[in-house]
Amino acid sequence: MTALPTWMADVTVFVIALAVSVAATPLVRGFAVRWRLGDKPNGRKAHAEHIPHLGGVALFLAVAVAVLAAGVLARRGAGDWSLLAKAVPVVMTVVLLGLVDDMRNLRARQKLVVQTVAAAVLVAVGFRFFTGVWLLDVSSILLVVLSMVFIVGMLSSVNLIDGHDGLAAGVALISAVAFAVIGGMIGAPDVVTLSLAVCGACLGFLFFNFPPGRIYMGDTGSMMLGLLLALMACMVSMRSHSANTFAAVCLVLGLPILDTMLAIARRLVLRSPVFAADTLHMHHVLRASGLSPRRTLVVLYGMQALSCLLGVAAAANWVAPVIVGLGFLTVAFVAFLRAMVEIPAERATAAARPAASSAIPFQSSFPTGLQERRTSVGR
Repeated sequence: MTALPTWMADVTVFVIALAVSVAATPLVRGFAVRWRLGDKPNGRKAHAEHIPHLGGVALFLAVAVAVLAAGVLARRGAGDWSLLAKAVPVVMTVVLLGLVDDMRNLRARQKLVVQTVAAAVLVAVGFRFFTGVWLLDVSSILLVVLSMVFIVGMLSSVNLIDGHDGLAAGVALISAVAFAVIGGMIGAPDVVTLSLAVCGACLGFLFFNFPPGRIYMGDTGSMMLGLLLALMACMVSMRSHSANTFAAVCLVLGLPILDTMLAIARRLVLRSPVFAADTLHMHHVLRASGLSPRRTLVVLYGMQALSCLLGVAAAANWVAPVIVGLGFLTVAFVAFLRAMVEIPAERATAAARPAASSAIPFQSSFPTGLQERRTSVGR
């Protein structure tokens, strides 16, 4: 059997992932609804109907089938796949962790332990996250620590933004598109293949998760997507150890990193536990400003798309996109942090008004489908 041309194999990977995702998501949803699986009774959900949280299973199946098909269709050299193959057991472990959490609601510390072990295994088999800074990259200990922190951070960052219908899948889709482009630019076919598989899986899932969502990806999906994005970032940085590549990767992951930094900053400013769940994420702020669920997604998708475009330009060794991207993320950080710090005071003021007042507390203004739905780490 003659191997397909590279471009045709890549298109096939995307189509296979899309088809499997579109086919598997309603099946998973029907199974979860029938057996009432994945609905976390944490006391903070406001939606009355049962909406399953096991969409991550469909995402995993789509990515797995597409990546396996890529090896058969393209018959690429073992060098392109050897490192990625070593990550398969870790990816499956993280998916299993997310699945158990979606059904049993694990504690944050329990998940953090497994995530740390997963990151350690990935570093042990060869994954590294280079910064382009000689002092950090030349030290084996610093490089290992930084790589583990980055991987664990990405596992949590996608989970953080998964509090609004269509947000995590859309952001991961946009990031994966950017990684596919960068992978093609630097000659990393394994990155291209994995990125396109994630693109197809996320696009297919969005047909069912776009507002109003009929299924959520749960921790199964959010942690898996966070891990896969971390793997792409590591493989890109390992191909090019430059500061521009590091900046490009950070820009491609701009929105998840920004929301994570905002979560830490506002909790320090408000003197609340860093790992405590709250309703002050970026999508909450935008909804509080009066935007509809879909307009909120348009704003956040737009921010992520701009950040990714700058990241792709930075990967081409242009300096200006790095400066513009840093300025953009800094302005967004300051603006959102200011709003997040002011919201608790507005809530307190509204709660102190007489009952006859027409003021409505901030949290109650959210549609039911957008309330906090999980007790995941850092949410």
